Amino acid sequence: MLYFGELIAHYVPIGIPSSIWGLLLLFTCLMLRIVKVEWVMFSSRLLIRYMALLFVPVSVGIVKYSGLLMDQMKELLVPNIVSTCVTLVVIGILSDYLFSLKSFTHLKHKIMKKRAKEE
Repeated sequence: MLYFGELIAHYVPIGIPSSIWGLLLLFTCLMLRIVKVEWVMFSSRLLIRYMALLFVPVSVGIVKYSGLLMDQMKELLVPNIVSTCVTLVVIGILSDYLFSLKSFTHLKHKIMKKRAKEE
């Protein structure tokens, strides 16, 4: 799937890395059952087992370039905070709209009953 991701990244120059294209293709093939889960089960379990070890180089890079990160902190934090707030507002508006639909009223009542029991 990574090679197909490389091809897509080469012919569709929109800034998405080939590894992300490959993951999207793998996800799509898994959902459409073109690729069976059993085929990727062993590799995925191995990667999940050693996932913490895979983050060590990233952590070392952050420590190594901490001065540069501190210089660029404003440029890094402002877009992250703004995009998080925009996402929260959009999700709030969307959930409010969905709960107002008739098909979701039973779900709303179920959630309200659950909250009442917790209190």
